[in-house]
Amino acid sequence: MIPILEAEVLDHYEVAPEHFVLTLDAPPIAEQARPGQFVMLRALDAWDPLLPRAFSVFHADSEGGTLSVLYRVVGRGTGRLRGHEPGMYVRAWGPLGNQFRLPEGERVVLVGGGVGVPPLVFWAERLAALAVPMEIVALIGAQRGELLVGLEQLKRARVTFRCATDDGSAGHRGYVTDLLPRTLEGKRATVYACGPMPMLRAVARITEATETPTELALEAPMACGVGACLGCTIPRRGGGYARVCSDGPVFPARDVDWSLMP
Repeated sequence: MIPILEAEVLDHYEVAPEHFVLTLDAPPIAEQARPGQFVMLRALDAWDPLLPRAFSVFHADSEGGTLSVLYRVVGRGTGRLRGHEPGMYVRAWGPLGNQFRLPEGERVVLVGGGVGVPPLVFWAERLAALAVPMEIVALIGAQRGELLVGLEQLKRARVTFRCATDDGSAGHRGYVTDLLPRTLEGKRATVYACGPMPMLRAVARITEATETPTELALEAPMACGVGACLGCTIPRRGGGYARVCSDGPVFPARDVDWSLMP
């Protein structure tokens, strides 16, 4: 059974312009959450918008029972969420979807763009806690420097990271995927990525050429989160379609038919 609850807001703060971290008291969800999975949230105080919004898990503390998401205010749903202060409640259910699988090589490369960073931070924290020697490198991109998120959490997880911004205000000027080819040189690597679809398409192209195992956490509009509405389908390589919410959101990059993606 998927836990469904009214979760109390414990903390809610801005980490970058229009980017917020929301922490909930949600023990049943926090106990089960794994990197790559997501939760559905909606405000309790209104029916507009009617549908919930999907958010990747940014952090889960199974002992403390807390769950955090990092989101950007982009419309009515996230706008209503923004108005929740500590002590208020939201409707939450999850965790939903599948999780990242363990890496195959000695180097882990995380590629995140915008609000695609949260599941990668959660994954980095879990990997850093394993008693397995591995090098973790994160490539983080944003439109401009002030919109880079998750860097402090990556530092605490002892992750080496490089940044890229569209305007050159922090790190490399250009796409974050520009940094990927050189990062793949040397040790055997496994790549995990989440972010805008054009970024994921570029990651898949680069890693397929180098035969690097790659998993992508896809972002798609989700109305139900459980595969019923078919609003988040993507084309599979070899034919057919997959539902991002219930078959994913994590997919091997080679499984997506990029020629049919919009």
